[in-house]
Parts: sequence; C-alpha cells; structure tokens
Amino acid sequence: MAGGALKYRHLSRSSSHRQALLRNLVTSLFTHESIKTTWPKAKEAQRLAEKLITLGKKNTSATRQRAQQIFYYPLTHLNNLFTTIRARYLHRPGGYTRVLRIEPLNKHHDQAPSAILELVDGPKDMRFHMTAKTLVRERASDEGIRELTAKNVQKVTRYREGGMEELEKEVRRMEKIAGDEEAREVSLFFVSRLAVLGWEMWCAGCWVFG
Repeated sequence: MAGGALKYRHLSRSSSHRQALLRNLVTSLFTHESIKTTWPKAKEAQRLAEKLITLGKKNTSATRQRAQQIFYYPLTHLNNLFTTIRARYLHRPGGYTRVLRIEPLNKHHDQAPSAILELVDGPKDMRFHMTAKTLVRERASDEGIRELTAKNVQKVTRYREGGMEELEKEVRRMEKIAGDEEAREVSLFFVSRLAVLGWEMWCAGCWVFG
C-alpha cells in the first residue's frame, strides 16, 4: 500500500535469496557472538536472531524443530541455543542483541553504512568493554564517575550473571594494560633520550679529537 509502513527490507534480493542470506548471518552470529555487515542487513538479521532466542527460551519440541529449520548447521548450534544462550537470557525480557553503527567497511567503493551485530551480555559485548574502559579513565580523573557512566554500568550489569564482579574484573584487566603501556612509554622515552645523549657525546668527542 502506498505510504504504508515498511514491514521488512527486501535487501535487493529475491525472497529465497534474502532468507538464505539472513540464515547465514544469524548462523555466523551464534558462532562468533559478533559480526560486521551493512546496516540494513544487521537490522534484518537482528529480527531473526531475536526470534531464535525467544524460541530457545520456550524450549519445546516445536521450537526446537523451528530453530533447526533456521540454522545452517543445526547439529552445532541447537545445543548452544537451548543451553548456553537460553541460560544467559532466561531472566531478560527482551533486547538480546545490539546493533552498533561503525565506519563503512567498503570505504573505496559504495561506502554503504555498516554496523556490528552482537549478542548482549556475551564475551564480545562491546558496550560492556567500553563501559569498563570509561570507568578506568574516570576513576583516574579528579571529576569522578559521571551520572551517564553510572547509568551505563547499571545497564550492562543488570541481567548479566555476576555482572558487577565481571565488570570489576574487566576494569582491573584494563588498568593493568594501561599501566603496562604507561611504563612502556616511559621506558621508550628514557631509551630515546639516552640514545640522543650518546650521539651528542660522540659528536662532541669527534669535534675535540678531530
């Protein structure tokens, strides 16, 4: 109908090709926990991934059969969906995936808008790691923790099992990395300074004895 709301994106493909593409994207998502693709593909794959996780939470013979029809490798992914993924999102009412905009993956051609599609509260949850990095920076500053950061902490730990403990562990890991990088920079500074002083002394010696 003219002017009606868009029910789904056709992605410039036939119906069968579109379904195959989305099945492939969702299978990759459950394999790697995070994938990069174009923004329209990520939004459509997100809808299918959310439906799959809802099927996993119901955990009936009918939902298992339906999930088996979607996955390209059901023997590999069915067990993961109905055990690990189901336990992770058992108490989360929705919002199992997240789409984050990134720079275009194909910068030299069409520069299509790109995105990262990821499973929330997983080992590759980007917002969780970004929040931990922000905490490291703000704890080291004089201003302290901002209100926005406190809200983000609540969001990323609310439904994650052992959320605050996991966040503190990630903060300590990043603090160690930051400390190692700072020590490396100081060491490189002194090494370069000693090299300059050695060169100056050598030049001075050449001038004296020349």
